[in-house]
Amino acid sequence: MAGVVSTIRARCKRCYTCVSSCPARAIRVSDGQAQVIQERCIACGNCYKVCAQHAKEIVSGIPRTWDLLQGRDPVVALLAPSFPAAFPNVAPGQVVGALRALGFDEVLEVAFGAQLVAREYARLFRNRTDQLIIATPCPAVTNYVQKFFPSLVPYLAPLVSPALALARVVKNKYYPGARTVFIGPCIAKKAEFSDPQVSGYIDAALTYAEIRKMFVRDGVTVEDAEETCFDGPLAGLARIFPVSGGLLRAAALDNDILENEIVVTEGKENTTDVLQALASGELHARFVDVLFCHGCIDGPTMGVETSLFARKEAVADYVRQRCESRMLPAVEAGLAEYEDIDLSRRFAATPITAAQPTEEEITQILERIGKAKSGEQLNCGACGYATCREKAVAVYEGLAEIEMCLPFLIEQLQSNLAKLEMYQRELQETQAQLVHSEKLASVGQLAAGIAHELNNPLGTILIYGHLLRDALEPSSSQREDVQFILDETTRCKNIVAGLLDFARQREVFAQVTDINVLLDDTLASATKHPVFAQVDILRHLDPDLPPVLADPNQLREVFWNLTVNAAQAMPDGGAITIVTRAVDQGRSVLLEIADEGAGISPENLNKLFTPFFTTKPAGTGLGLAIAYGIIKMHRGSIKVASEVGRGTKFTITLPTRPEDTPVDTEFGADLLAAAESEQPTLTLPPGGAEK
Repeated sequence: MAGVVSTIRARCKRCYTCVSSCPARAIRVSDGQAQVIQERCIACGNCYKVCAQHAKEIVSGIPRTWDLLQGRDPVVALLAPSFPAAFPNVAPGQVVGALRALGFDEVLEVAFGAQLVAREYARLFRNRTDQLIIATPCPAVTNYVQKFFPSLVPYLAPLVSPALALARVVKNKYYPGARTVFIGPCIAKKAEFSDPQVSGYIDAALTYAEIRKMFVRDGVTVEDAEETCFDGPLAGLARIFPVSGGLLRAAALDNDILENEIVVTEGKENTTDVLQALASGELHARFVDVLFCHGCIDGPTMGVETSLFARKEAVADYVRQRCESRMLPAVEAGLAEYEDIDLSRRFAATPITAAQPTEEEITQILERIGKAKSGEQLNCGACGYATCREKAVAVYEGLAEIEMCLPFLIEQLQSNLAKLEMYQRELQETQAQLVHSEKLASVGQLAAGIAHELNNPLGTILIYGHLLRDALEPSSSQREDVQFILDETTRCKNIVAGLLDFARQREVFAQVTDINVLLDDTLASATKHPVFAQVDILRHLDPDLPPVLADPNQLREVFWNLTVNAAQAMPDGGAITIVTRAVDQGRSVLLEIADEGAGISPENLNKLFTPFFTTKPAGTGLGLAIAYGIIKMHRGSIKVASEVGRGTKFTITLPTRPEDTPVDTEFGADLLAAAESEQPTLTLPPGGAEK
């Protein structure tokens, strides 16, 4: 069957409606685009009908029809019996007149072909009493059976459709040499007429949408057209053919619901259910009349907004008007005249086969979209497939994509949004830390410069002060004044030393250090301080904590500062919680010191590590600044989190392995050398950590 339906890629918007509407699973989704698989397509037109984006395109019969009308051969229009429903606001004769104005030499009713076919169905039903008969007026149904229910092919009625029956009448007897153009609502007719079994009888096929375009192009207005009569033999009651059950009415077959001999149904779901029941042996009817549309009046290219019931009424009214008893002799005469027209045809099975996945393969696909468990399989149908399992099979067959699952996409979107928010927060924190670090680096450089400049004169003052004090008699009243000068100078010297510590200009004596032991040692000394009188120390130390290469004296100073600050933040008592654990897969050690004190206001948090910033009446503001410098010198990090009224937590992270630090620095290289040579202690020159 030639392909008649395709996708306009630019219009396809990932709605997957065509997937759910296709009974043949002839839609392959690739890169979000719904592509028609021609070898599976049965040309039912459901995908064309439901596509809100108008992304489905039907091969046009207009160019071929224009060529025929401009040629030398006479051209006959074969108008489908559903036309009264397609042109509801005009007289039937005006549609015929408009076609003549377009250039057609004659206009015939396909209903006469239906009359011939209906008579053959009546004969077939009477003669084949012991075998199932599946009616074949609908080419979409015959295509479906041949492809997907090959076991039912022998039961397809060996008769042509009404359009082909009329075309054979025209070509073989009524108007030999004439060209024929079918006009109707059916897309499958375009494929049917190119079938090698019956090709050569219909020269072109137009949908109602296409004939309207031709009217517009040629300036033909149906409402203003002259009313004319159909040509050719008269049709009778078979004009009711486009209505569901019309074949039975035209063939005078009695459908007694109590007999269960005849089944009439329409629509995609009902048709597929009936065929499945026939193939499985669940249904034992003698005659089955099924249509993929709800009758031909519901064809995919009807192009009218009226309801299905209004269309049925329009066709029924036309039938009543044209089927008067006085016309019956003329109808019978036409049937007799074309009694010898061959209406037979053959059908052949062309089964579509596909490799079926194993249960393990289906489970693997379901796991990829988070639906391995039955409770996770929503079967929402958003992907176009009724169940998640069907979707998994389609993915295996290459018909569907994992990304078609809407709940899966929503979960992914939510997860990605959460990650994005987390990354944004981390970026903001990193930016804030970078700004803070730059500020501290600037202050550190300034402090180092000042400290170097002050160190020499302070040293000179101390030397001469000691000489002056020693030169004075112990009983001299001036000796006390000189001692005061020495004390204040020493205080200045200590402040300068603190500045150098902050600026990381001290020597580092790195050795393998157990943080837990160092903490216990520091706490043993610190807790003797009066501020710990009402403070409880809660230790949660990881016994398997890996050691670090560090200067224990400097880290002890950091731990002392943090624990004393924590105790001072709780003058009325409380608990200090100290936690150690390995992080980053053992490549780093984390230390947390948390108190239950008053907390730190947000405006002060960013100032904590700045030299000389303090909220204590007698503080120098260098404790935390020095701690910051020491931790940074050890290639670690120190962070603070605080909530007013609930407490403060300092978090320190230190690398455990020298290869986790940049070994191209003097500091890192020396640490690595010390570790490799198993030397217990390493002395670094001043400024080594900065290089």
